Amino acid sequence: MDTLSNMLKVQVAFDQSHLLFPSLIQWLLLFLLGLIAIVYGPQQLAKARGAKAKAAPAARKPVDWQRLVGLLLLTVVWFVAMEPIGKLLPNTGIGFLLSSMPYGVALSWLFVHDINRRKWMLIGVSSVLTPLAVWAVFAYVFKITLP
Repeated sequence: MDTLSNMLKVQVAFDQSHLLFPSLIQWLLLFLLGLIAIVYGPQQLAKARGAKAKAAPAARKPVDWQRLVGLLLLTVVWFVAMEPIGKLLPNTGIGFLLSSMPYGVALSWLFVHDINRRKWMLIGVSSVLTPLAVWAVFAYVFKITLP
């Protein structure tokens, strides 16, 4: 019975717990890179060999490279900025909170077309409230600190 009670105990290494969220983002980005390689890879290899390849259905659509590269760069900057900002107040999630707000504004600016005053207001409100809600759920419901 003692081994069962030991299995049900949870030990949190607080010096490492802040690394959970950045690791999840890192693996998500690697997964997306793998998907891009699977969808576009065969077509690019055939093109390099000089043969004509049949593109996958998803690869037939034109790619908006400016937005794709912008998304990847913004995500890397957001990911890297979390830790130094989070060191201002450790184990409070302030790094996630303060880096996610401008990240939301920048992503919206990158992807929203025909931005007017009303859209800017919605972007601003959602860029503040969404990270705040995520932070509150993690902090108060799950008792997990974000970076």
